[in-house]
Amino acid sequence: MNNKGKQLFLMTVLASTVLLFFAMPVPPSSEASTTTSLSSQRPLQLVQQLDAAKKADWNAALDPSVSPVRRGTFLNQMNKADRASKELRHGFAVPQSEIDDALWAPPRHISPEERAQLIRKLEESKQQDERNEQQMLNDLAWSRSAAPANTAIFDEREQQIDMVVKDLEIGAPVHWTAIKEALVVPTSPY
Repeated sequence: MNNKGKQLFLMTVLASTVLLFFAMPVPPSSEASTTTSLSSQRPLQLVQQLDAAKKADWNAALDPSVSPVRRGTFLNQMNKADRASKELRHGFAVPQSEIDDALWAPPRHISPEERAQLIRKLEESKQQDERNEQQMLNDLAWSRSAAPANTAIFDEREQQIDMVVKDLEIGAPVHWTAIKEALVVPTSPY
C-alpha cells in the first residue's frame, strides 16, 4: 500500500469511529434514574451504608426480646443488604428500589398504636383495590372487548390483606415482608 492509500485507509477508519461514537443510542433517562450507576452514585458510600445496615440487622436478629418471626425479617433484610453490597463491590448496577429495600430497617416491636395504624392503612389498601377492580369492570363493560374480566388478582390481594389484618388484630407475629406487600396497591392490569 502506498502512502496515499494508507492515509485514505486511516481517514476512513477515523471517520467511521467518529460516526459510530455519535450514532450510539443514549440510554433513556427513566432507566438511568431507576438504576444506581457506579459513576453517578458514590458506590463506596452505598456499600458502607449497606454494610452498616447488614450489621444492624444482624444485631437486631440477636436481640432476645425479638420474636422468631421478627428475627427472620431481620435476617432477610441482612441478606438483602449483603447481596446489594456484593453486587456494587463487583461493579454491577443495582436498582435504587433494591438499595432502598435493603437499607430499610424494620422496627423491633410494634406498639398497639402502630398496630392500629397499620390495620387502617391495610384497610385503605383493600378499599383502593376494590375501587381499581370496579374501575376495571366498568371499563370492560363499556368496551367492545369480549374478553372476560380477570378479577383473580384482586381476590388474592383481598385474601392476603385479610390474613395480615387478622394476624395484626389477634397479636400474632407477622413478617414485615407480608405487611409491606399487602400495603402496596398494584396498578390496574387494564
